[in-house]
Amino acid sequence: MATYRSEPPVPTDIITYRLGSKLVYVRPADNYEQALELAQKEFSEDLAGLSRDRISFNITAKMNGERRHVRISESAWVAAVTRLLRGEVIDIHVRPPPGFVDTKEPPPPQYLEVPQTTLRHSSTPSSPRSRSRDPSPSPSERGSSRSWFGKH
Repeated sequence: MATYRSEPPVPTDIITYRLGSKLVYVRPADNYEQALELAQKEFSEDLAGLSRDRISFNITAKMNGERRHVRISESAWVAAVTRLLRGEVIDIHVRPPPGFVDTKEPPPPQYLEVPQTTLRHSSTPSSPRSRSRDPSPSPSERGSSRSWFGKH
C-alpha cells in the first residue's frame, strides 16, 4: 500500500518492482523512460522485446478507506516516486496488444428463446395438430350454435 509523507521528501534510495510474483529492489528511476528501461532489464525474460507502450506502473493507495490500484502516468512519475517510502512496491503490468480479445473471459450470457404462443378460442387445451383445419363444425358441434348471438 502506498504511504505518502507529509514532511519534505527525502530521496528514497530503494524501491521494489513487482511483476507477478517476482520482486526486485531497484534504485528509483529519475524519469519514466529510465523506469521502463530498468523494468525491461530486471525482468528481461518477461519484458524484453515488448513494446514499451504496453508496460505500465501501478501503486496501491488507500483512498476513502479502501485500497485502490493507481497507475502512475509518465507525467506524474517524478512526483509519485519521490513520495514513496523506502522499499515501497511498484507493480508492473503488461497491457494486452491492440486488438487482443481475452479468450479467458466468459462469453456474455445467451438469451433464452421465447416460445411462440398462439391464441386459443376454446377453454379446453388442444394441440394445433389435433385440430382439424376444416372450418365445418365437428359432429358434436353440429347440433349446437357457435354464435354468441344464438345463445341469447
